[in-house]
Amino acid sequence: MTELDSEVQARLARARAEIHAAAETAVTECARAMVERARADCPVVSGRLRDSIGAEVSFDPNTGIIEARVYAAAPYAAAVELGRGRSRPQPFLLPALETQGPDLPRRLSRVVR
Repeated sequence: MTELDSEVQARLARARAEIHAAAETAVTECARAMVERARADCPVVSGRLRDSIGAEVSFDPNTGIIEARVYAAAPYAAAVELGRGRSRPQPFLLPALETQGPDLPRRLSRVVR
């Protein structure tokens, strides 16, 4: 390998790392925005459900996939979100996804530039 080839390889590796870091930042920002929106939309009685809303971002080096998981850990979160018995649905996670999720491509585009 020539010196020029080594330099090109090093630049490509740096660019790949920068793009990955920027993409992970964009996914994390989007997940945080979803958490904020879900907490704002969440019905509050004790605050336990609202306080159980969070997000985790992970990266799989085998596939290159960056994944965000937004969740509500309270045991009754699904019953509130979807309704149960005579309780009507009070969605807070799905609206957060619907409003913040489409923003991810814009965030990715901004940070990759």
